[in-house]
Amino acid sequence: MQRRGTNAVVTILVALVLAMPLAARATAGNNSKGTSATMDILMSVSLSGKQIQPGTYTVTADDSTVTIAQGKKVLAQAPVQWKDETSKSKNSNIVTADNKITEIHFGGKMKYAAVME
Repeated sequence: MQRRGTNAVVTILVALVLAMPLAARATAGNNSKGTSATMDILMSVSLSGKQIQPGTYTVTADDSTVTIAQGKKVLAQAPVQWKDETSKSKNSNIVTADNKITEIHFGGKMKYAAVME
């Protein structure tokens, strides 16, 4: 009888150990502090002095930094400050002035990232 109880406890512990990485992976994508979108850049622009050519990029922003990447290659990063929108953005888009990225708006969000350069 003692052996059955031990086997049940070991089985439960093994199941919990195997389930923990799956639970961590499921919650990792729900980080409210960061957001990401795929965006098309239609003309040459710069971010933090780095030139970005027209193309499709992954734009990711967390509490303090925006990153523009193509595939796994990070092309540029810059500090940002989050500011309130008057309404939710319908689409994700990049705002420029003098061919420099100044703001990044993410679809469905009530805040946008203002580039601090």
